[in-house]
Amino acid sequence: MSDKAGAHEAWPARAAGLALLGALLAITFERLLLEGPGETATNDPLRLSLASFVAIFGFVLGFTLERFRPLWSALFALGCASVVALIFYWNGTPEGWSAGDEWRVFSALLVVAIAAPLFQTMRDAGARRLDPSAVHAHAWTNIVLWAAAWAFTLITFLLAHLLAELFNLIGIDLLRRAMREGWFVAGIIGAALGGAIGLLRDRDKVLGNLQRVVTTVLSVLAPVLAVGLVLFVAALPFTGLTPLWDKTSATTPILLLAIAGALVLANAVIGNSAEEEAKGRLLRLSAMALGAVMLPLAIVAAISTWLRIEQHGLTPERLWAAVFVTVVLAIAGTYLWTVARGRLGWSERARPANVKLALAISAVALVLATPLVNFGAIATRDQLARLEAGRITPDRFDWAALRFDFGPSGREALTRLSRSGPDVWQAQARQALAIEDRWAARETMRVGQQARDLAGTVRVIPSQMPLPTALVDAVARERVCSVGPCTIAWDRGAPTAVAVGLPCESCQAVASRFEFDGRGAWQRVQGTGDIVTGKPASAQQQRQALDRGQVEIRTVQRQQVYLGGEPVGTAFE
Repeated sequence: MSDKAGAHEAWPARAAGLALLGALLAITFERLLLEGPGETATNDPLRLSLASFVAIFGFVLGFTLERFRPLWSALFALGCASVVALIFYWNGTPEGWSAGDEWRVFSALLVVAIAAPLFQTMRDAGARRLDPSAVHAHAWTNIVLWAAAWAFTLITFLLAHLLAELFNLIGIDLLRRAMREGWFVAGIIGAALGGAIGLLRDRDKVLGNLQRVVTTVLSVLAPVLAVGLVLFVAALPFTGLTPLWDKTSATTPILLLAIAGALVLANAVIGNSAEEEAKGRLLRLSAMALGAVMLPLAIVAAISTWLRIEQHGLTPERLWAAVFVTVVLAIAGTYLWTVARGRLGWSERARPANVKLALAISAVALVLATPLVNFGAIATRDQLARLEAGRITPDRFDWAALRFDFGPSGREALTRLSRSGPDVWQAQARQALAIEDRWAARETMRVGQQARDLAGTVRVIPSQMPLPTALVDAVARERVCSVGPCTIAWDRGAPTAVAVGLPCESCQAVASRFEFDGRGAWQRVQGTGDIVTGKPASAQQQRQALDRGQVEIRTVQRQQVYLGGEPVGTAFE
């Protein structure tokens, strides 16, 4: 912690004041966020913006309030809360957001999180000076304070539950009933958070010790991660990048998490100042390695994101991923530059670079938090261009994504396509517009994709022939053949069919009977019951039999008990 921050006098009244203020603000936040008889989350932009104002004002004031220049802290909290509230109101109701627009909320909160230690440093200095050591100290202290305050809140919440149950044992259920009320629980959480922040702020030595413990523990992990990442990067020329795409579709998030870990551990080693920097040579070399290895990882993440966009086009989520990768490239490039220029003394360059990066990132995040950059509109134009150019066929085009994931721009495009363009486009657009919610959209996409896959690979017995589209759709909808090969027993014009397949990788094969309803649809026959005799083959054996096409329908005789002319139990031999 900075000398100035450590010299602030204790303020015993602060803990009580923040506890009371926290309770009032938490109750107000809960009342604004929930509405209606069922107390569901509101979609009213005004209520959401007011709720965000209350929450941000409380947190920022709690973290920055000192007896030293308290008016500065109050004005700063009001400013942060107003900015976030205006962003929420400007973005409108969440129902109209594009997929990934929740990152706008993250961006707004990131601006506040970055601005807090910068403000605390300038408040302590009484001028617009950003001493890197003080900024680092406030940043680490805020992180530790955040974690400690929530830990205290969790303990308080559990204690309240314990007391409620104890009093309930002797017939006094007042506290237990109160714990079922949202406003009461919110008040407990707010009071506990405010009180914890105030108590810990009055104990700078405790916070300082906690910070040193956290950074010491993290710095010990630096050599482990450094060796792992260096070996990973060194192995890439020999393994190539192809395995990165074959193993998982989450290549970019995994790489970004690795870079974030490297960033945190490197800063834990270099500390807030030269005096606090780890003295061990191994730790210092590990921090240098982490600072240098981030750029190769960021480049691979950028390649992964670019390939995904090139293959499937732009979506709002991929645009957000591209933004994150760009920011990480800037951070990684800066760290590699500080390592190359400073070598063992690179930390003296890294700390000021962190402050500059923080200012730049907060400016970018502030813009991204607003609707000034419309990722939904950008993605809509790109996807429509791919469709019009024939780079993707209408049956492979993600019409449901336009309906739910691309925001107002996507829905407007669907409305236009439903009224003009090729007939198949109009039909698909109208079908997408008729879907009521995202879950139905995902199921429609899954069924459509699996039906297309089945149509080209399904084996038909007793003779191969085209199947009714409605039958294939019904098999896909019921998940009979979710993985592996699929066999359908059907005679041309027959009103019944039997589908045999694997519903999951480790599942036993299932045989499901479908009937034609006479109105154009096929339905799975429910309640027919399964008759199992003998020991069934293993899932692997069944998979191999399906692969070989060893599927047949045999006529068998079974015995069944009848009681008063009605069957009882299951059939047996």
